Amino acid sequence: MYLVIGIILAFILSVWKDNRSLWNPVLFLLSLISSYFYLSYFFYQNGYENVQEALFAFAFVLLPLLIFLSGIFLIYNGLILLKREGRSKANYLSMLFGIVILLFFALMLFRFGYKGDLFSNNHLINILFVFIIYSYFIFGFAFAGFMLYSILYLFIPKKKHYDFIIIHGAGLLGGEKVTPLLKRRIDKAVEAYHKSKNPHIKIIASGAQGADEKISEAQAIVNYLLEETDVPREAIVLEDKSTTTYENLLYSKELGEKLVAKPQFLFVTNDYHVFRTSNYARRLKMKGDGLGCRTAGYYIPSAFIREYVALCVKMKWLFVAFYLPFLVGTLISYKGIIW
Repeated sequence: MYLVIGIILAFILSVWKDNRSLWNPVLFLLSLISSYFYLSYFFYQNGYENVQEALFAFAFVLLPLLIFLSGIFLIYNGLILLKREGRSKANYLSMLFGIVILLFFALMLFRFGYKGDLFSNNHLINILFVFIIYSYFIFGFAFAGFMLYSILYLFIPKKKHYDFIIIHGAGLLGGEKVTPLLKRRIDKAVEAYHKSKNPHIKIIASGAQGADEKISEAQAIVNYLLEETDVPREAIVLEDKSTTTYENLLYSKELGEKLVAKPQFLFVTNDYHVFRTSNYARRLKMKGDGLGCRTAGYYIPSAFIREYVALCVKMKWLFVAFYLPFLVGTLISYKGIIW
């Protein structure tokens, strides 16, 4: 019990210190898992064996079934996404993720259903099998933590005082008009602008001009703000150099610090993109929060996967470090057998 309480307290303290920390998804998932198994143990100890059996059935029967069905759903979702959004590398992610999930179940079925001596006589095959399963659990655990905490982060209460609201740019329609996706970001930012109690708050329109665009994304945002909303021109700041999310924040931070000492920022993007953006802001030592706007339902699975992959790339050395225990364990286990 004390271990469970300790993990939960560590999570609460981590969120209280900085709700944008990458430790939060890990601690959140550990809190859920440890609480789940403690509850199961508690019911067993107090004579509620039926409840304990139901909890274990969920963990070891229903949950794997849901994961299997999610693999099928992701493949279907990938087909819908390709049909509506066209073929691109990013749009294949949902389908690929679904195939990877189904391959895991196929591999497990083959391993435990195979009656031959392939695994009993071939140490390298056994090592490869354990390596693959270990990889599934590492990246699966990380994805579950990232997804669950990303959703929780959207509901964490935000501060009321901000000096700047950053609107992250996106591709333009016809090279000069905001897309429905970008429009939702702008409308969310305008809503936050009107709710702000700071009379001097400003909106930073952020985004450079793409190769296929007639004007910068920032300028398209400014045009929409002036034509479709009541935000005055003097309350808008143009940042038209950034080409990535990280640069959106970096250049906006530099502009904000020229106008206000120790500014507070609210960065508006799509809901699936909020936590990663917030984490980048933390690395830049920006004070503030992320605010998400609604995303089309069919686009969310692929978008979450893309965000997760981007974080994995940024944290690749951490994931490499997780393989050190596997390497050490393998060397110890097979000492005198293969070396």
